[in-house]
Amino acid sequence: MKLHLVRHARAAKRAQWAGPPLLRPLCDTGRAQAHALGATLAASGIARIVSSPALRCRQTLAPLARATGIPVEIDERLAEGSDEAKLFEAIASMRDRAIALCTHGEMIGAVLERYRAEGLAIEDEPRCEKGSYWILEGRGARPSTIRYVPPSPAASSDGDAETPTVRFGVLDLGSTSFHMLVADATANGDVRRVLRERVMLRLGATVADGGRVPDDVCDRAVETARALGQSARNAHVDLLIPVATAALRDASNGPDVARRIGEAIGVPTRILSGAEEARLTFAAFRRKLKIGSRLALGLDLGGGSLELITGDESEVRFETTLPLGAARLHAELVRSDPMTRDEKRAVRARVRERLDEYREALVRWAPRPAIATGGTMRALARLLAAEAGRDLTEVHGTVIPAEEFRELARKLARSSQTERLAMPGMRRQRADLVPTGALVLRTVVEELELPALTVSDWGLREGVILEALERV
Repeated sequence: MKLHLVRHARAAKRAQWAGPPLLRPLCDTGRAQAHALGATLAASGIARIVSSPALRCRQTLAPLARATGIPVEIDERLAEGSDEAKLFEAIASMRDRAIALCTHGEMIGAVLERYRAEGLAIEDEPRCEKGSYWILEGRGARPSTIRYVPPSPAASSDGDAETPTVRFGVLDLGSTSFHMLVADATANGDVRRVLRERVMLRLGATVADGGRVPDDVCDRAVETARALGQSARNAHVDLLIPVATAALRDASNGPDVARRIGEAIGVPTRILSGAEEARLTFAAFRRKLKIGSRLALGLDLGGGSLELITGDESEVRFETTLPLGAARLHAELVRSDPMTRDEKRAVRARVRERLDEYREALVRWAPRPAIATGGTMRALARLLAAEAGRDLTEVHGTVIPAEEFRELARKLARSSQTERLAMPGMRRQRADLVPTGALVLRTVVEELELPALTVSDWGLREGVILEALERV
C-alpha cells in the first residue's frame, strides 16, 4: 500500500457557516492549501482518490482530481465521527498502487494511535495540521513506515473568507430544455449565478405523443446531460445536483432514462414529484421577492406542467401540478401556424377544465401578488420590454397587468412563425411554443381573476440550491 492520508484544508469557521455542517466549505486559505496539495500529490502517481462525504474534504481533493483526471470517490466510512472499526476496514481495503484519502483530524489521530499501539514506529510526532498529510507505505494491508508532510508554506495562513460560499451545479432536466446553472451560494441563501447553459430537447412533446421517451431521444438526452455535467465540472462546482421534472416524471420509461443520465454524469438523478417541484419553486420566490406575511400565488409554467402554489414567508398552504405545460399542449392540440380558432379554443378549454376544481378556492383566497416563472413567462416579459424600449436582460420584478397580458397573448396567437421571429425580443428556440404558453397563462389570469403577474427570474433551480443549503 501507499496511502496519502490527508487532513482537509482549512475550512470556514463554524460561526461563519449557518448551513448544514456537511456543506461547510473551505476558506480562502484552505483553497490555497488545496491547490498546493493537489500540485504536490499529482506528481506522486496517485491512482485513486477517496474522500469523506464532507464538502471540505471533497474540496481539498478537487484540485488533485482535476490535475489527474481521476474522479473523487465518496466513502461514508471516512466521515467525521465514523466508527473506528469501519475506518480501519476502509483503509485495509485500499491496496491500490497509490491512494489519496481525505478525512478529518480525529479520524487520522485514531489511525496513528492504532498503529502506534501495534508497535509501529512513527517517524514524526502525530501532528495533524489542516492541509497536511501522512504517507503510509508498506506491503499488503498494513504499512511498515509512516511519514508526515506538513502543509505547503506557499499557502497563506492569513484570515478566512469573509463570506464562505459553496459552488453548486444544478442540472434541470425539463420537458422543453435541459438547463445547467452554476451558482455560488452562501449559508444564508444568497445565490449568485456564475454560468448558465441550455439545450432545447423537447422531451415533453415526445412523451405526449407516445407515453415514453423514444430510444433515439433518450440517447440524445443522456449525451446532452453528460456534456452539461462536464461544463459544470469545468466550472469547478463543489456539488452537482441533477433533477428531472414532468417529462421524465410522466414517461413510462422515465426512471430508466434518469438512471442512464445518472450513470453518465456520475450523480444519481432525482425525479421530482409535482408537489416537490412546486414547493422548491415557491421557496425561490419567497427568498427572492420577500413576500412577507401576504398570501401569494406562485405559477411555474414549464414544458410539461404548470405548478400552482399559495403560501407566505413561513409556509406553503396549497400546491398542485397540472399537465398544462406549453410543449405538452402544443404537441397535443396545435397543428397549424398561425393557430386556428378551434385550436385556441381547445387550449383554453383544457386549461379551464384542469383549473375547475381549484378555481373557486383560489379566487376566494385572492392571493396577492401572483408571481410567475418559467421560459415562456420570461419570453413574454422580454417581448413587452422590447416593445417598450426597456432593457431585455433584466425582466425580474416586471409587473404585467392582466389587460396587457391579454393583448399580447391575442397578438401571438394570431401570428405566424415568420412574424414572431421578426418581433423584437423574440428568441428563435421558443418562437413556436410562445403562443400556446401565452394562451395557458392568459387563461389562468382570467380564470383566477388575477390583476397582474410579477415575473421572477428565480425558480426551480434556485429552489434546489436553497433546499441543499438547508439539508444534505
